[in-house]
Amino acid sequence: MRRIAGRLVGVAVVVVAATACAWLLFRVLRPELFHDGDESLPRYLERAFLHFDFGRSEQGSQRPVADLIREGLPADVSVLSGGLLFGVVAGIGGGIWCARHPRGIGSRVAQFVAMVAMCAPVYVVGLMALLLFGADIAIVPLGVGIPLHYVDFDQSPSRWLGALIVPWIVLGLPLAAMCLRVMLGQMVEVADEDYVRAARAKGLGEWTVLRRHIAPAALAPTTMLAGAAMPLLITNVVLIEQVFSIPGVFRDLTRSIGTSNTTLILGMTAVGAFLIATTTLLFDLLLVWLDPRVRAGQAGS
Repeated sequence: MRRIAGRLVGVAVVVVAATACAWLLFRVLRPELFHDGDESLPRYLERAFLHFDFGRSEQGSQRPVADLIREGLPADVSVLSGGLLFGVVAGIGGGIWCARHPRGIGSRVAQFVAMVAMCAPVYVVGLMALLLFGADIAIVPLGVGIPLHYVDFDQSPSRWLGALIVPWIVLGLPLAAMCLRVMLGQMVEVADEDYVRAARAKGLGEWTVLRRHIAPAALAPTTMLAGAAMPLLITNVVLIEQVFSIPGVFRDLTRSIGTSNTTLILGMTAVGAFLIATTTLLFDLLLVWLDPRVRAGQAGS
């Protein structure tokens, strides 16, 4: 419990530090954007994190930024968690499939798709999906099109799920591609280890050896990669929310930058840092559970 509490404190420190750095950069580079010229950094951090007061948005209805965060954060978490889950599961599953059928056509096709997914920008993939299969605008009508509007979960869970399935896939594809390549590479490397050859010598089937000995050894590096890819995933969340009109916190980031909406940008910075730090913490805990060497190292420290 002490270690978890320490990690949670670390998450809080990261969020505050990231927001402070953004505030300082704005203050030094664009001091004219601050209407309250006498407010110091400690005062701003106290107001933002102790009273949850990031000020008012400087565009549109000029609503409190805290209200915009409360309203948009559930959509951000929904998009991020679904894309993350799809990316990790699809990448690990694809890596195991390719390792089990190294010379098969399916393996080659999966690796080719992974390469394309890593190179194609998510906003291009998202726009193509909407133009081809979007409801009421589909070039290729399938009877059931991709919803063009986000629906809150409390309004209709089924429509909420339908509105997020494609954004989850589009967001998770680059992560799935990276996880597939790492998983496959690690499994190929582990396949020649002594303990794997010993398992085969005992008469275990190839699928059993792969499932019990090779795949678990490759999961830890893949988990580390997924945790390190979180900043990229958050960047793609910004694009996904704009393409699919998802009312998250980051939906107006581009317009906020164009209009120098400093208060909203700082609020978005805090939210982004919180999401990255929290998910990285979860991956670290998963890595401790997966890799006995990490547990042993923590126990000895």
